[in-house]
Amino acid sequence: MKKIIMITPGKVTSINLAIQLENIFGEYTEVKSYCLEDDLDFDPTNALVVLSSPNTMDKRIQDLIDNGLEYIVAQRVINHRYISELLNLPRGTEVLLVNDRPESSHEAMVQLQALGVNYIKYYPYYPGIASYPELDISVTVGEPHLVPFGVKKVINIGTRQIDIVTVVDIANRLGLMKALGDRLSSQYVNHIINLLNRINDTAKDMRIISSRLETVANCLAKAIIYINKSGDVIVSNQEMCNILKCSYEDIVGKNIKDILPQILKINGHDEVDIIRIHNKELFVTSNVIEGKGSEDGIIYTFEKSEEIEKNEHEIRRRTSENAIRTNYYTFDDIFYKSSNMKDLINKVKSFALTDSTILIQGESGTGKELFAQSIHSASHRASGPFVPVNFASMSSSLIESELFGYEEGSFTGAMKGGKRGLFEEAHGGTIFLDEIGDASLDFQCRLLRVIQERQVRRVGGLKEIPINVRLIAATNKDLASEVRKGNFRADLYYRLNVLPVRMLSLRERKQDILVLANLFLQRYSSGKISNIEHALEIDAINLLYEYDWPGNIRQLENAMEYIANVWRKDKKLSVRELPEYITHSSDKLEGSILIDILGNNTIWILRKIMNFNGLGRRYLAELAKEEDIDLTEGKIRSLLNSAEVLGLVETNTGRKGTVLTEKGYKLMSSINNIK
Repeated sequence: MKKIIMITPGKVTSINLAIQLENIFGEYTEVKSYCLEDDLDFDPTNALVVLSSPNTMDKRIQDLIDNGLEYIVAQRVINHRYISELLNLPRGTEVLLVNDRPESSHEAMVQLQALGVNYIKYYPYYPGIASYPELDISVTVGEPHLVPFGVKKVINIGTRQIDIVTVVDIANRLGLMKALGDRLSSQYVNHIINLLNRINDTAKDMRIISSRLETVANCLAKAIIYINKSGDVIVSNQEMCNILKCSYEDIVGKNIKDILPQILKINGHDEVDIIRIHNKELFVTSNVIEGKGSEDGIIYTFEKSEEIEKNEHEIRRRTSENAIRTNYYTFDDIFYKSSNMKDLINKVKSFALTDSTILIQGESGTGKELFAQSIHSASHRASGPFVPVNFASMSSSLIESELFGYEEGSFTGAMKGGKRGLFEEAHGGTIFLDEIGDASLDFQCRLLRVIQERQVRRVGGLKEIPINVRLIAATNKDLASEVRKGNFRADLYYRLNVLPVRMLSLRERKQDILVLANLFLQRYSSGKISNIEHALEIDAINLLYEYDWPGNIRQLENAMEYIANVWRKDKKLSVRELPEYITHSSDKLEGSILIDILGNNTIWILRKIMNFNGLGRRYLAELAKEEDIDLTEGKIRSLLNSAEVLGLVETNTGRKGTVLTEKGYKLMSSINNIK
């Protein structure tokens, strides 16, 4: 009885092919396996040597053949039983084909393509190869240990098997055709049928997927065209047919230059343009398909301009719902009694009816945001968003991305998909730039451009996004003075200062102290105190009028909250029971020899000059009239001359008027206990 000797270059292949031969011939003959690394110590008597390939022939085997050894060089084929996973790879997938030798790698590639798996891009890999692409998927024919490091997915389709022709030749050589002939033919036919069934099932699945994709494409509101490298249209949809006013057959299979030559200039990654088809403007986006599991080419997406506008409006409406609310402050929420406050509100109400930029300047605590919200509520933008931005509380490193938004990947930590900025959030409404005087000079330059162009560009973006916003800015700084000092851009100041609003300090509207005090006391006492006279002795009430309230309404509110907490129903509070910052200030003013020397009128003038960083006599006279203080322009001139002799003030020509000297600042700081 003859024996079969299987010889291959590698050990793994030798074992696998010997198993195949054992399954077929093991009942009738002995099968042994060797590789070229082994000592070929078999007895050649009655041996049929099967070589896995011509490359297996070395000198030792050639010597045996020269001495009469009977041999066969096997033909080998892909083992189709293990290619299911390979059949599931998308068209155009790039893979490394891994084998032990260059010849066997190329041979496996040729056989896979001949088998019909020719829609995959194969790149050979074998030990010692000089260069190869770094891919995520490798296909190996029974050599997974040779797969290079870094490959994420390995598909092992098994060692290539000895084909039916070689098997029949072996059976003939062994004299076993009579015993094995019928079985070999039926097994071969079975293998072919199984392979065809698998291919048929895969084709059926592909047809189902194709049908589903066609349904999805036709349900899209956007028109699409997918072209290959040659410019031939591979896929389109019904919306594209509607735009071009032609049938599906008139598009698919045709070259794009014959259908839409104007889009050939749009061929980059995420490139956009606007084209006109049949007098309709269309927004076109291109997306290059390359090495993504499909045939290389370009997908063009077309969207009607009116649809973009409609969708943008809906997106902005929905995403701005959190910013829009119905309880913004209105002018009815501002409580006052003084005539100068009434005049200010009437003027600002007329500003609200316009779309011009407003600059609100005033001391801290005077209600700048209250006025800004009231302006918004009285404007035609009342149904839109009101978006406040506080420059004093915002990090300089984040301010641009917060106001203008950013694109995905523009910096570490950027949200996927990017983020809309606050200017975009305010589209159709009002953006309130509070504490604008704290903005850096670099940012002021960018803000100026946004105000001029009414467009924003996101951080990391290339597109200009149009915005429709009403702009209100506010600051507790004297921006004109900041411009002179070089801390604020003059061009930005003039862009903001279209409609100027100067907020009144509480010192300028002392008639309103009682009105506001009663309001705050009722709020913080839960209605238990309806009038300040029920909570304070008359001396304490008078002291509230005399106090200068450097923190304005916010400080008055805090004082009333304090009183509401310490008040007891059976006893009114005295002067000594008021907050210390009020009583200490009173002690200093009453006991100060400076006030006795200078007089209350001079102190009042110096305080105004300090608060406004310089004032002219005429404006001081107007303020005195508003506060019902008996100071004419002539009296003010006389008092200022005396203060100048004492070195407390210096007189300038122009709008700035009289300003405090360093000595004057120290004096007033001492009196007010304010640094």
